[in-house]
Amino acid sequence: MLDRAFDAAHLSDLQSHALRQQQVQEESDQLYIRLFDDVQRRILESQNQETIDQALDELVLALRARMMNSPELDWKAFVAMSRRHPITQLLHQDPFTFRAFSKPRGYAGDAEMMDFIYGCEDRLAPPPAERFGRYVFDYTTRAPAPEGVRARRAFMAARIDRLAEEKNRPHILAIAAGHLREASVSIAVRRRRTGRFVALDADPQAAVEVKRCYASYGVETVTASFSRLLVRQRGPGEFDLVYSTGLLDYLNQRTSRRLVSSMFQMLRSGGSLIVANFLPGIRDVGYMETFMDWNLIYRTRCEMIDLTADIPESDVKQISLVSEECKNIIFLQLTKS
Repeated sequence: MLDRAFDAAHLSDLQSHALRQQQVQEESDQLYIRLFDDVQRRILESQNQETIDQALDELVLALRARMMNSPELDWKAFVAMSRRHPITQLLHQDPFTFRAFSKPRGYAGDAEMMDFIYGCEDRLAPPPAERFGRYVFDYTTRAPAPEGVRARRAFMAARIDRLAEEKNRPHILAIAAGHLREASVSIAVRRRRTGRFVALDADPQAAVEVKRCYASYGVETVTASFSRLLVRQRGPGEFDLVYSTGLLDYLNQRTSRRLVSSMFQMLRSGGSLIVANFLPGIRDVGYMETFMDWNLIYRTRCEMIDLTADIPESDVKQISLVSEECKNIIFLQLTKS
């Protein structure tokens, strides 16, 4: 009798707790709806970039806080609710946000989208957009994640240049190379101081652009998926540097570990492997997932080290982790014995 009474009371407490949680969730959702209303109004009424930047700063920080403090299912429900708000149509006037969301090549973060990020450094004309879309574009392409992408390119260009100083005409393989824009800022590439330089990517349109821009510097293209490398037979390494800077952000840990092992096998003795990945908790993460549908796999330093688990320790001469200057992206570097 007492047991049944206790069970009934416990069930009642659980139901009350669930109801309170639901009420808190609904109140939080209403706060965010009011935030969306306010940010939308401020953008539409604004006549300058600074005011819009302030409004978008508030939006980005609020979305990050909501994501970091939400269980996965609650976050997904919140994202779905947010996309029904009219602010989505306004933010999608930004070519950068909308390209990620619409995925014309089947995935966010394609090579054309990366060129939007590099444009402010390369003095490229921005893509066509309405007035408010241009304001949002200027903000989103200068946000921390794109800043990290630009720093990532500079890091790789500097690494290629240093390698060319240390070794005569080194052989290099870039995996998921996109448009290979690090070649644009690499002195070694421009002066043809590299040996064989192979840019591998599954996107044939990316290969066309690489040929157009860099074939005259000796870069060759291979149109193939990275998965082709996972079944590669063991043999002597061919390259002094094998790297991939944007691929692991989309691959699970098991596949990434296999890829890193395959890349390592392709190195000559003394050669280097470099892979990059976004770190967890970047400032833009909530906005990226909510309005860009740009969902990455973020890795801690420990998870990056774990990618080397299948490589015999005796084969590794040196291993290091370093983040780029913005501390949004981390590089794993391995040197082969």
